[in-house]
Amino acid sequence: MIEFEDAAFRYGETDVLSRLNLRLTPGSFHFLIGPSGAGKTTFLRLCYKELAPTSGVVRFRGKTIGDQDRDAVADLRRAVGVVHQDCQFLDHITVGENIALPLQVSGLNVQERADDLASLLDWVSLNDRVDAYPPQLSGGERQRAAVARAVILSPDLILADEPTGNIDWDMALRILTLLVELNRMGKSVLIATHDLNLVRAAKSRVQARVLRIADGTIQPAAADL
Repeated sequence: MIEFEDAAFRYGETDVLSRLNLRLTPGSFHFLIGPSGAGKTTFLRLCYKELAPTSGVVRFRGKTIGDQDRDAVADLRRAVGVVHQDCQFLDHITVGENIALPLQVSGLNVQERADDLASLLDWVSLNDRVDAYPPQLSGGERQRAAVARAVILSPDLILADEPTGNIDWDMALRILTLLVELNRMGKSVLIATHDLNLVRAAKSRVQARVLRIADGTIQPAAADL
């Protein structure tokens, strides 16, 4: 689905990522591990074209997407759902409206997708919070709402940036369960995390490939992780 070939990203005079050669294939489940500041978020931003590589190539479904190819960029972003680390929402609209926002941005009729939205809210156990406002949510509820918003357009790839970083362990396992369920539905999943316990907890649930980011490169992690 997404392929990196000798890709790199430099910020000013600093090489953030270099020599990236890897594929995120359809239906795969990946963890990207590494400490804060190692470049995990930068890599995710390259995946959904918020950033462009400063050298090398990033392909989406076999095609290199140029910065001026707006239709191709739009297709990519419809195919990729992102659970951001900061879970930002619009505080003046309800949780249900926040989750449905990608439908509006894509020009789809929210009323015609009401049943889909209701099913999604039930799946993340937020159907009783649909009329609440984001400041009223707990940390775990915000993360589940973020997952729901990321998948409302039924993307083929879900990117989750430290999705369990600010919640307790029980809720972290619940978020992991949602992401594993998405993978079993045929979605590709990439979770960026520094929490090795989350990776270990996933091993009994899903066949996951673990990648480690260090010194600006991404390589398979040790098998005994």
